[in-house]
Amino acid sequence: MFLTLAFLTDYYVFGKRYDRNPYLKYFSAEDFALSAEPVILPKGLKGFLYSKDGIPHKNELVIFCHGIGAGQCEYTTEIAFFCNNGFNVLAVDSFGCGYSDGKKIKGMYEGVKTAVSAIDYAKTLDFEKIYLVGHSWGAYSVLCASAKRKVDKVVAISAPNTPSKTMQEGAAPIISRPLATIERPFWWIVNLLKYGAKGNSNAAKCAEKNGTPTLLVHGDKDSVVTPKKAVFYKADSENIIKLLAEGKAHNPYNTENAEKLLAELSAKFRNKNIADIDKFDFKAATEEDEEVMKKILNFLTD
Repeated sequence: MFLTLAFLTDYYVFGKRYDRNPYLKYFSAEDFALSAEPVILPKGLKGFLYSKDGIPHKNELVIFCHGIGAGQCEYTTEIAFFCNNGFNVLAVDSFGCGYSDGKKIKGMYEGVKTAVSAIDYAKTLDFEKIYLVGHSWGAYSVLCASAKRKVDKVVAISAPNTPSKTMQEGAAPIISRPLATIERPFWWIVNLLKYGAKGNSNAAKCAEKNGTPTLLVHGDKDSVVTPKKAVFYKADSENIIKLLAEGKAHNPYNTENAEKLLAELSAKFRNKNIADIDKFDFKAATEEDEEVMKKILNFLTD
């Protein structure tokens, strides 16, 4: 019975595609005057190699990995930030998301596979340095991928630590904390059956053991990736630097006002109150925190 429930809840989260919400505004490369060269990787993974013309370029590449959702289109502002600072950016949608093929996203480890594929592709290009940057699911992906492929630096923003703990904490408000605690080992079994031992990869241990300079960024008010399931509070080694963004929630690279607007937007959809969605200020909701982004930039360039 418990294993059946574990499979059902896992399927509820990972057994579907994640595409653009037709009611939301997604910024494009054109909005930021970026060049976007289509990239197609094995197994139907698709994305773009972004750059900004007319500015001094570094011969360095940022591989950006997205969180659970519609894919890279939710992070165009962040992609543009790196491009505006001279980096090339490779963003590939994970299987079952956005531009990529697939009827479902399958599981958390699928993001790791996407990150590894992006690194393998990047190594065929002529870049002096390769960096990994990811948010949420993408942060888990880049940390685990950095233990499989050597890169120069890693930035993990709001990273969850393990699939089973992530499911436990996420399901607790819905199925009750006691039942979620009981279910955790069964979610571990589900990931074992889907991906083998690697399906339960521990991102904190990957960050500690890979020896790669790693910056962990987390908001002290993050209610999505809470301290109980966050790499930020688990990992500790000489190669790891931590940046705790005070007053920030799950998107610490955004301003407090932007996070507030995103929370209001989420509430609109929960309450099915989207009649005036066309009046929502999407630009303000994606406004970046200059101080946080500058610290990320300094980490990559130092």
